[in-house]
Order: sequence, then structure tokens, then C-alpha cells
Amino acid sequence: DWKSLETFRQFQDKTKLKTGMDSKARQGSVVVRPPLGYKFENKELIPNHEKMLIVQEIYHTFLSQDQSLTKLAKQFNLSVTGLKKILRNFTYLGKTKYAGQIMQGKHQPIISSDLFNKVQKKLENLGVS
Repeated sequence: DWKSLETFRQFQDKTKLKTGMDSKARQGSVVVRPPLGYKFENKELIPNHEKMLIVQEIYHTFLSQDQSLTKLAKQFNLSVTGLKKILRNFTYLGKTKYAGQIMQGKHQPIISSDLFNKVQKKLENLGVS
């Protein structure tokens, strides 16, 4: 029957899409829209220098100041959830995360691993999940 055939085709399409995304992720490519601080150019993730400076400022400000996430988010015109996503994003280390796995990316990191790790430690100490 046509309904079963259409359901099967949709399943095949989703499977092909997921297989393609898995393959891209394993090759170090980003499979979603670029995070703040990056842009796509010729299908490659490259730093957006103007926005990259904002991301770096967010990391340094979070680490150096004792203010609430709410105040920090407002300072950068972000939601608290958006701020936490930026502070926890492995893409800034030159890595990609897909399906729960973290892999080395092809793109240039814009945050040092030392800075990223210090921010993660502070988030952990604050009990931020």
C-alpha cells in the first residue's frame, strides 16, 4: 500500500541523511549551523574575526569576574541558555561534537584549551549544568 511505501521512503531518506552527517562529523566537519565566532566559507568553518573577539571576551569576562550568568548574559545580549552553550561549546577548541562523540575538527580553534578548561572548572564549581 502507498502509505507503507511512503513511510519506508521517508525512513530511507532520514537514514541517508544521518549516514551523511555521521560521515561529515567523522571527517571533522561541522554538521550544523556555525556557532557564534565562525562562518561557513566554501563549505569550510572559518573564524569570523569580529564575532570571534566577542566569544573570546565572553570567556575572559566569565573567568575574571564574579557575576551571575544572568548578568553576564545580559551584558552580551544573550539568554542564559545561549551563554552556557557558548561556554561549553567544543567547537571553539577546534573540535566537533556529534551524536555524543567529540572528534578533532578541521577548523581553527578560537579559544585555547587552557582557557576552555578553566571556564569548565569554574562552571563545575558553580554547579552549572
